[in-house]
Amino acid sequence: MAYLKKILKLSFGLSPIAVVISAYLLAGFYKFKIPFIDKGSLGEFNVALYSAILMLLVNLLQHLLTPSTSIELEFSSQKGVYNNIDMISCPFNSDIATVYFFIKLTGNLKKLQDKKLKLLLPPDVTAQSLPDFSGFYSLDNDGSSLEVYMSKFFNNNRSTFLEKEGKEIAFNVIKSREDINGLISSELNKERRVSFKANKLRLTR
Repeated sequence: MAYLKKILKLSFGLSPIAVVISAYLLAGFYKFKIPFIDKGSLGEFNVALYSAILMLLVNLLQHLLTPSTSIELEFSSQKGVYNNIDMISCPFNSDIATVYFFIKLTGNLKKLQDKKLKLLLPPDVTAQSLPDFSGFYSLDNDGSSLEVYMSKFFNNNRSTFLEKEGKEIAFNVIKSREDINGLISSELNKERRVSFKANKLRLTR
């Protein structure tokens, strides 16, 4: 799924070049004859016309293929501080570090209700839930990962779309050896028809 998304992103990024080339080819194959356009300008007019039509088709295709429902996850090492950075460093205070993350949901509630995020911890650390947030996630038996339930972030009886609505969550991480240098990463179950974006957090001694 991630590979397909990269291909689509690259394809749409290169689409302006393909549109210009295709417009010139189409204008050479068939020209629309407009009474008030003189013959000297007819070629340029057709290229512009074909370019506009092709760009409309590309934009329509992009709209159809790009999910309108999205989940955004951002990690932080400080409560309430989020700077849209791809990689966050989170140091331990003695043997414990607190990891904060903010989840924003946009789009169709029905598509989000069964979605779960899994946070994967590096070796030699275990997760510990915090009472204020334990209702939003569960830990596996050995504390090596968390499962976060999207259905806990909104009222399931709502009928309107969500627009970047979310909440800050936190949990503790306990290390079992002195030196730690590892990533917390995330993955979404059932990515179909839902866009997922997340940064990463690095735990350091």
